[in-house]
Amino acid sequence: MQFLFNVNWIALTALTVVLMAFVLIKFLSKKIGWTLTILLSLAIGAAVGVTFASEDNSYIVAVGVIGDVYVRVITALVAPVISVSIISGFISVKDTASVKSIGMRSVFWLLLSAAGAIVLSIGAGFIFKLWGRSSFFEGISGIDGSTVSSYENLKKPFSQVILNLFPSNVVGDISANNVVAIIITAVAISFAYISIAGRKGEDRVVTFKKLVEAVKEIVFRILKSVIKLTPYAVLCLTAVSAGAIASDAEVLLQLAVLVGVIYAVSFIHAYIFNGALIKFFAKLNPLKFFKKTFQAQATAFTTQSSIGTLPVTIDSLKNRVGADGEITNFTAPLGTTVGMPGCTCVWPVLLVMFFVNAAGLEWRAGDYILLAVVTLLLSVGSAGVPGIAIVSSVAVFGALGLPVSAVVLLMPINTVSDMARTLNNVTTAATATAIVARRENRLNDEIFENENNLTGEKTDATI
Repeated sequence: MQFLFNVNWIALTALTVVLMAFVLIKFLSKKIGWTLTILLSLAIGAAVGVTFASEDNSYIVAVGVIGDVYVRVITALVAPVISVSIISGFISVKDTASVKSIGMRSVFWLLLSAAGAIVLSIGAGFIFKLWGRSSFFEGISGIDGSTVSSYENLKKPFSQVILNLFPSNVVGDISANNVVAIIITAVAISFAYISIAGRKGEDRVVTFKKLVEAVKEIVFRILKSVIKLTPYAVLCLTAVSAGAIASDAEVLLQLAVLVGVIYAVSFIHAYIFNGALIKFFAKLNPLKFFKKTFQAQATAFTTQSSIGTLPVTIDSLKNRVGADGEITNFTAPLGTTVGMPGCTCVWPVLLVMFFVNAAGLEWRAGDYILLAVVTLLLSVGSAGVPGIAIVSSVAVFGALGLPVSAVVLLMPINTVSDMARTLNNVTTAATATAIVARRENRLNDEIFENENNLTGEKTDATI
């Protein structure tokens, strides 16, 4: 009898509701298609989160665990997906000039998009002017010194950041999902294969090629199964996020304007800026492109992980957009570390402008130009760093001589705004991939125009 009193009946009810929703989603997914299924999952998750909101989200802990399991599994697939995809693609091409072209174009379009995000963010600060001088930062002097130090310690010398991009321990890089290091290792293996095959004949390395293809088939069979679980994970992760927002409403009201502007700029950059790039440089219909990559966007929005979303992004680009496998396997992973407009551009720039206005600082044109230059440089230098948004904001504040304590005070909105920022990151990486594929004449318009793959249900042709 005592056991019944110890049971958290509200939490059990929340879990039961979610499991019942799973059954509903399973049933409806066969009738309404993939995109509407994801939207339905988002709506149900938001309703569950708000309904069972509590101060510490204690009523939906079990629901959160389900979502976290998905994130862990999909993240675990990142390293093998990147490795076998790049190696498999490059050893079949045997053209080093093509590899160089893909690399240079990828970096160019990712950095161009980052520059666009910086301009949009600075423009938003001037156009909206929804915040002015306020007392928000009055408590800045009361922040504990050790807290500030812990934030400042996140910064690393630029030289160290560059060194960390290169492999030093292959196993360690894979376990840490150091994407740039994984890419470099995979490309090095591919070039070595091409060199041996060209000089001594492919017979000397044919066993390696067969092994890569076999591993690739196994990895993507697993990936296909995991991707099918996306709607259920989206529901759980949305519930947790919605519950946190509802329980922290008092904090969010103080920063509602800033959160709103971050969302606005992130979505404008993701859909209008990138939409224009898709239209004029990839020569694709933007609306159809966004529909075909919606699964990746929704996954990014709910998981708040660009790297964790990568397997879904790659699947969408290859099987629904029609981007060439070799380009997708290189540019999409690179987009999770280089540029990252939502986290390394929109977030730090708007935090700086919020502080400058709130503190009543007199900034001139040169100060804003310096802000733009520093942010763009750090969008490259922060590549591969965990917690990149916090690292970037701390680095920008430090470089401009502004107090890092201000970043600490603004951290309550980090998670809330990270949903839109991550969606922007993933959308930008997908956009750059499509553009590079088009410029390299390796985008299959027949696949893109195929209306049957809008829903993402046909994934048998994976990679």
